[in-house]
Amino acid sequence: MTHRLVAAAAGVPLAATTYHYATKRDMIADASQRLLDGFVRSFERAAQRQRESGRAVDLGGFVTNLLANAAGRNRTAALAWCEIILEAARSSEGHAIAGAWFGRLIEAWRDLARAIYGELDEDAVISGIDTAIGLLFITLPLKLSADQLAAVFSAGADPVTQWAPAAAAPEEPGVPARRTPKARETRARILQGAIDILIAQGAGAVTYKAVAAESGLTIAAPAYHFGSIDALLKAAEAELFARSKDRYRDMVASTAVAGRPLDILADLTATVFVREVTQHGRAAIAIYSIGLESSRRLDLRPAVWEVITDQAVAWQRRLETVFPAIGSFDAMRMQAVFIGKQVRVLATGSRLDQLALARSAFRSEIAATGQGDA
Repeated sequence: MTHRLVAAAAGVPLAATTYHYATKRDMIADASQRLLDGFVRSFERAAQRQRESGRAVDLGGFVTNLLANAAGRNRTAALAWCEIILEAARSSEGHAIAGAWFGRLIEAWRDLARAIYGELDEDAVISGIDTAIGLLFITLPLKLSADQLAAVFSAGADPVTQWAPAAAAPEEPGVPARRTPKARETRARILQGAIDILIAQGAGAVTYKAVAAESGLTIAAPAYHFGSIDALLKAAEAELFARSKDRYRDMVASTAVAGRPLDILADLTATVFVREVTQHGRAAIAIYSIGLESSRRLDLRPAVWEVITDQAVAWQRRLETVFPAIGSFDAMRMQAVFIGKQVRVLATGSRLDQLALARSAFRSEIAATGQGDA
């Protein structure tokens, strides 16, 4: 974003933007606050409409409508909100802004819950918010249609089948498969440079020039080893996700397993969650940043979908250790809950009071999945 680009988009003289906003940061801060305030007001209006109409809706239906609107007329605003929340996770200033905003959002959802149910406990309100956030970060990158959303939320279709993107066109041959040790070392430096930029600034900041500077290489090196920025982003996402899976496997291997299946899964999920937000939170933000970028760059979408389905399949296996039968959406819902909690906690600074609630929150979410013997 620059003053010049904003002036062109707004149809005003360049001097008008510099008069009202001295720096790019000032523009972003004001636009972000206005957008966040607008979202809270929309929930407040929804609560008011519910009180006035008394329509028989529930929070699940409200979330479904929210996602449908985000996929349609509110898509640009929803994507901007996701970008703002990820950016908030990168600074203490962002944590303060997000913390205040989530406080208002939770109160707006409480008001909505009271209008629908008369009363609803705090955990259920937080669960609804986290689920909605997680589903936004799953569905927006895939650029799903209203029909694809309805097939899952209204008709009960399996999201792993219904939401799969079209197959990507075959990639052109790139660097020869046989690489010298020096070439492998250079490629690894480039990949790590891209990851460092992703973590610090997001996917939109990854360019050949930026990666070359970060890696201490010539600008020609990233272009030689990665034929496109999309190829570099896909490789970075794959590497970040592989590291995350390795950490998970190491944790499972070193964890003593004893107790009821529900408690085992709750303990493991909470342990993974706390470790990821406290030690590797910025890597998670980088992965979600690539996901949002795929909403604009079709070539990234299959790679993003591969990460989503990998996690959905993993959740399917975990839930089947607790319940004899689960629904087609249960695994994706738990993935959404995990993502939503992670994004909310990271955006607000990973406070200890939030981390202390992780185990009980995940146990309740898992228990709500099925009715089998846990």
